[in-house]
Amino acid sequence: MFSRLWSLFSTHEATPPPAGMHTIPCSVIDVLAPAVDFILTTGLVIDRPLNARKLEETLSILIEHKFPRAGARLARRNGVYEFQIPKSFDIKTPPMVFTVDEYAEPYNSTARPEIPTLTPRFAVGEPAVVPVPELDAFFRSNACPSSLEAFLQPNMPLLHVHVARFDDRTFIGVTSSHAAFDALGTRALLTAWTRLLSGDDIAAIPGMNWNVQPFDHESFKFAAASRTPLKRGSFDLGLFRRLSFIVQFVLRIIRDSKEDGYLVRVPKAFLDDSKRKIMEGLKSRSSNEWVGSSDVLMAWWFKATYGHRRSDDTTPIHIHIPVNLRDKPIFSGDSLLTTPYIHNMILSITVPPIPAYAFRTESLGELALRFRRAILAYNTDLAGIRTDVQWHYANPDKILFPCPPGAEFSFQSNWRKAQFAQLDFSGACVLGQDDTAPARVVFVQPKVTCSKMPPMRGNGSVIMEDENAIWMGQYRGRKDWEDIRRRGAIAFIE
Repeated sequence: MFSRLWSLFSTHEATPPPAGMHTIPCSVIDVLAPAVDFILTTGLVIDRPLNARKLEETLSILIEHKFPRAGARLARRNGVYEFQIPKSFDIKTPPMVFTVDEYAEPYNSTARPEIPTLTPRFAVGEPAVVPVPELDAFFRSNACPSSLEAFLQPNMPLLHVHVARFDDRTFIGVTSSHAAFDALGTRALLTAWTRLLSGDDIAAIPGMNWNVQPFDHESFKFAAASRTPLKRGSFDLGLFRRLSFIVQFVLRIIRDSKEDGYLVRVPKAFLDDSKRKIMEGLKSRSSNEWVGSSDVLMAWWFKATYGHRRSDDTTPIHIHIPVNLRDKPIFSGDSLLTTPYIHNMILSITVPPIPAYAFRTESLGELALRFRRAILAYNTDLAGIRTDVQWHYANPDKILFPCPPGAEFSFQSNWRKAQFAQLDFSGACVLGQDDTAPARVVFVQPKVTCSKMPPMRGNGSVIMEDENAIWMGQYRGRKDWEDIRRRGAIAFIE
C-alpha cells in the first residue's frame, strides 16, 4: 500500500535512449491523427522478372549509406514517438525485412486477378469503374506488420519489402508505418534505389542524413510557445457539436453500412478534351484564369458522384486535398528542402465549402475553377502555410474535425507527383532477359491498414497514371455505388 502511494508522488527517472541508436523525435506532422495509426503499402507491378537478391543487396547498401532513417525503428519513449536509427546494421539489426516468394510459372498461367492496366477490356474510351484486384498476397508477406502496435515492437525495422517473382513479371510491396513514409517519401527512396540498380555511383545519389529535422528551427519553436490561429479548413468543435458530428456520421454509415473500394479509370483523352473546352470558354470571356487536368479530374469526379443531389440541397461539402510541403519555402531561412526527405511532409488545402446542389447546377468548368482558385490561393500564402504548421506544434494533442455538423467531407490525395509508373527497374532484370526493353512499373496499388480501420467512404486518391489514363482509388458505401451505377454517370466494368 505504501509503495503505491509513494509511486504517485515520486519522480521516475526518464527512460534513457537505447544503446547503439541515434534518436530523433518524430515531427508533429509525422504523428498527426489518424495517419500515425496507418500502415501504408505501396505495391508495384513490374512487367519483367527481377533478380530478388540484387534488389535486396542494393537496397540494403542504399539504406546503410544514404537513407539510414529508412532503417530506423519506431518507438514511444517517455511519452514521445521517436525514430531510433541504428548506428550500424548487422544480422541482428537489419536495415529492413526483405522477403521473397518465387513462382516458377508465368503470372497469367492460372486464373489470378487481372492487372487492370494490362487488360484490354478495361481500356475503354470513357471513364469507367473497375474492380480492385486482390493482390495483397503478392505485396505483403504473412509476417508483415499491419498495425502501429506491431511496428512498435522492440527492434522491429520500419521498412518491410516483399517481392513476388513470376516468370513474366515481379511484384514489389514496400510497407512501413505512415509515420515514417508518405507517397513522395517512398518515391524518393525508390528513385535512389533504381539509380543504384542502374549502376550510378552511390556517391552521386542524393540521400537523407540520419539527423535531418526540417521542422526543428526557430520559427516553429517560437510558435509552439505562443498562440497561433486555428489551422485553416479544420474545426475545433465543442462537446455538443462534437457529439452532433459523430451522431450524424454514424447515422450515414448505418444507412449504408457496407463500404467498397473501386478503381476509377479516366482516359487522358477525355480529360484533355474537357480541359480544352473549359479553356476555350475562359478565352472567349477574355479571362486570364486557367485550370489544370487535376482540377478537371476532381470537378468531374464530384459532379459524377454528387450530381444527383437535389437542386435545393445546401449541404456544405468540404473537400480536402493533401498537399506536399517539400516544395514550399517555409523552412529555415524561408528556404526549400535541399535534400530528399522520406517522412511526412503533408498538410491539406481545403476548397471553400461547396453546396451539394452546385455539383448538379454548375458546369464542369465552374467547378474546376473552384479547385484551381483554392490551390493558387494556398500556394501563394506562404505565411498561412507556415502558420498551419506552427498551429500543430503549438497544439500537438488537439483533435480537429474536417467539417462542422450538418456538413460532409472528402479527402482526395493525388499521387501523380510521385510518378511511380516512371520508375525503371531494368538494372535488376534477370540475366538472359531482353536487355533492350525497360522494366516498367505497369500498375500501382496502395493499401492502408490499421488495428481499428476508420470508415474511408467518400475519400480517395489518384494513385497512378499510364500513357492512356489516370487511375483513382475511391471508397463509397455500397448503396451509393449502386446509385451511381443506376444513374449511368459512369460505366461499370466487372
